[in-house]
Amino acid sequence: MKIIAYELLGGVCGGMRWEDLPPSTNVEDRRQLSRRESLRVRSRPVPPSPPAPRFPGDLPSQLGLDDLKRRRRW
Repeated sequence: MKIIAYELLGGVCGGMRWEDLPPSTNVEDRRQLSRRESLRVRSRPVPPSPPAPRFPGDLPSQLGLDDLKRRRRW
């Protein structure tokens, strides 16, 4: 790891241009609500994520996940 002197940190510039990013569509305007009302607002449910791709010999199978699924069938 490289150590940077404090004098050099003042001259550092760069980063992300957030002005060019598209605005988020996942924003709710709660400015008109009281704190109590804002905390009571229910969030939209998140859709379930798709199952992860699996292949023989992957980490879950090495840990025995496939064996657990087979034994779990009642």
